[in-house]
Amino acid sequence: MRRFGAFAAAVLLLVTPGMAHAAGYGIYEQGAAALGMAGASTASVSDASAVFFNPAALTRLEGSNHLYVGGSILTPRTSFAGVDPYPGYGVVEEMEVQTFPLPAFFYARRFDRWAGGIGIFTPFGLGVEWASPEVFTGRHIVTKANLEAVNLGISTAYQVNPMVSVAAGGNALFSKVKLHQNVQEKFPPGGQPVDVAEAVLESDLEPGYGWNAAVSVGPNDRWRLGAMYRGKVIAKPSGNADFTQILTGDPQFDAQVAAGLPPDQGVSTVLRFPAIWSVGAAWMPERWKLEVDLVLTEWSLFRDLPIEFEQTPQNNQSIVEEYEDALAIRLGAEHRLDAYTYRFGYYFEQEAAPAESVSPLLPDAPRHGVTLGFGCGFGTDKRWTLDAYNLALFPERRNTEGVNRDSYDGEYKSYVNAIGFNVGYHW
Repeated sequence: MRRFGAFAAAVLLLVTPGMAHAAGYGIYEQGAAALGMAGASTASVSDASAVFFNPAALTRLEGSNHLYVGGSILTPRTSFAGVDPYPGYGVVEEMEVQTFPLPAFFYARRFDRWAGGIGIFTPFGLGVEWASPEVFTGRHIVTKANLEAVNLGISTAYQVNPMVSVAAGGNALFSKVKLHQNVQEKFPPGGQPVDVAEAVLESDLEPGYGWNAAVSVGPNDRWRLGAMYRGKVIAKPSGNADFTQILTGDPQFDAQVAAGLPPDQGVSTVLRFPAIWSVGAAWMPERWKLEVDLVLTEWSLFRDLPIEFEQTPQNNQSIVEEYEDALAIRLGAEHRLDAYTYRFGYYFEQEAAPAESVSPLLPDAPRHGVTLGFGCGFGTDKRWTLDAYNLALFPERRNTEGVNRDSYDGEYKSYVNAIGFNVGYHW
């Protein structure tokens, strides 16, 4: 069927390396103290979320044991305004406003010059649900989609000398996906597209594995430098593709659709989760901390997507996407007062998807983020800490007119708010 190729492309797009806050739909929101500074913490992270931001800093934590538990709540809003020829000027579509909780758990332990840490967090994720799916003009691309990913990270750090610490570790990334999309055909032949089937893909929970390395350098009490590499993860998930015919009321046409509709069957692909490089420098005068980070995500790993069907190999495809590496600059500051600490920051990140690949499933765009944060200690010797942040994320408008591979042209406009907190305890 002619529109089956579009379904295959949508399947592949959905199960690609998760993409909602960082380039594509990566999620960088893993620690409230760090996010109060816009995530600028590669050099100066000072809690157990160092497992994510820079494991080499684990040797610099005060005390032997550190627990850091909490998470974020993301609320994205996206709209689309069409242009000619399709879906046409005056067409406005809205995504349903959804709320996504993203829990995170970090634990770290120091042993003299050694330290270790474990983290369970969500580095990728996607949630899309367009309003009024039965009339949504992009329903042949996607109506609803969910990508869930959970990472188990373990790292070991070693203090080479009072100035330098290094770390290495591994990651096991578990992901699953579910996609809804309508298949369309022109009726009568040469006429207007009509819905002829609903396609649903759901994968099993599949693991992929990677590694990381990091270094932390403290030349003196005022300066801290850090670098982190989180390696790519390759996964090969499988699942089921189910097709349910939508009758048009024309017996002859419906019979032709039934004859050409692929059967329910197994489907598989290859997921390529990108590597991430980050470097940072922090200046820490009395009661202050100021940091700048550069974060590069190797989205160019996502050049194409293979898809294979168990029963109908003639439908196998390799979809070209041509993503590009995306660079982010993150700036943050922290001011420690006697009773509490306040934080603020800003970041800018390039888009990963070229305009040709932007779609109702992946409305990727350059983005600007502004954050505010708060922290305080309490309890005996202030061993307990509470950190909170709020992020206002402003993606730039993204226009796909005349270049989109799905011929679904228009302008996407989005806004994302994220709020999060972490409770920490050290002993």
